[in-house]
Amino acid sequence: MAASKSFKAGFAPTIDCAVLVVAFEKGFATDENLSLDLLRRPSTGDLLAEWGRLDLQGLHLSAALPVASALGLPDLPSNLVAPFVLATGGATFVVSQVLHDDLAEQGMKIPDPGTLARSLARVAASRQRARLPPLIFAVEHRLAVSVFELRYLLDSAHLRVGHDVNLLVAAPADMPHMLEAGDIDGFYVGEPYGTSAVLRGTARIVTTKSHIWQNAPEKVLAVSRDWATAQPATLEALLRALYRAGEWCASHANIEELAGILAAPHYLDMDGDLILPALTGFISHSPARMLECPGFFSTSSKATNFPWQSQALWFYSQMLRWEDCPPEFASDAKAYEAACEAFRPDLFRTAMKPIFAPVPAANMKLEGTLKVPVHVGASRSSLVLGPDAFFDGRIFDPEKMVPDSES
Repeated sequence: MAASKSFKAGFAPTIDCAVLVVAFEKGFATDENLSLDLLRRPSTGDLLAEWGRLDLQGLHLSAALPVASALGLPDLPSNLVAPFVLATGGATFVVSQVLHDDLAEQGMKIPDPGTLARSLARVAASRQRARLPPLIFAVEHRLAVSVFELRYLLDSAHLRVGHDVNLLVAAPADMPHMLEAGDIDGFYVGEPYGTSAVLRGTARIVTTKSHIWQNAPEKVLAVSRDWATAQPATLEALLRALYRAGEWCASHANIEELAGILAAPHYLDMDGDLILPALTGFISHSPARMLECPGFFSTSSKATNFPWQSQALWFYSQMLRWEDCPPEFASDAKAYEAACEAFRPDLFRTAMKPIFAPVPAANMKLEGTLKVPVHVGASRSSLVLGPDAFFDGRIFDPEKMVPDSES
């Protein structure tokens, strides 16, 4: 029974792979008698394409993808579940210098998402009048969190993807080059690619994920439901290792070492100085100006790692809103249940018990109500949550999504 357990995970090179990397590099996996093997691929699409071929047990995935998997959406592995959130925040919305200047002329106030959306609407309208093609923004996957947040932002100014603006899927590391070449007008993805583009002098960061939806999940650990059921001891050991790695990553004393670890060729393969801004929360809007973004990127505290089912349901609500899934799913109790259970707080709680980590007592919460951090009840002691506000002040109530019981 004491034999070492093993786990092989695939990851793509964005800042939010940090917890997986540190669990391996700093020995947190070894402390749990777990042999952790990490496999790098350029993009989410590459990871998903190779999921069945590479003998992987887990994936570093955008938080919306296990929900899409649970709903049976095409071109995804089936029955993925997320028992652990690897990071919240950490992404930037970047535009070309030319588009930045046009947006500033139309009233954009950086980093305010509302003025950005309204300015984008004015620029898009002027492009239509001039018979110019729509703006093109790159994202890492067609069902990534970034797509739903970007659509949410654009919709606030009545902009429609596929009409006023187009989205293009690309590997994160390719996005700065594509922007510089003029192939795209901007991109929304995890750091450090926004910082890289800005410091080339070809781009500007105009807002961040943490301004659109505070402390929102970005990447999760995804495993198959069958594997989680068959290997509970290995999964629990891994989740504890990840939790401790997240605490290590979140310590200010470790920031420079973390940047150095992530900079290695087999991880982000990038100068550590380009990684530091995301870890410090001081983001380069331009080569000469910094944005101070508290809570820009988090790997621990405030229930960062807890897979809230209300957040899974927010992604589901957006998939319904944008017709990524069949409209009849809206009244289908089984679809609702599948989306909800794509996030597994029960597995998280079980893993955390031996280390006395504070865990929320509820599986869901109203999303968007917390404007400041608040103390809430937890399994072991009090826990601080929030803020979790959407930029437009809306509140998402997951209970309002529950289909009629006879459906």
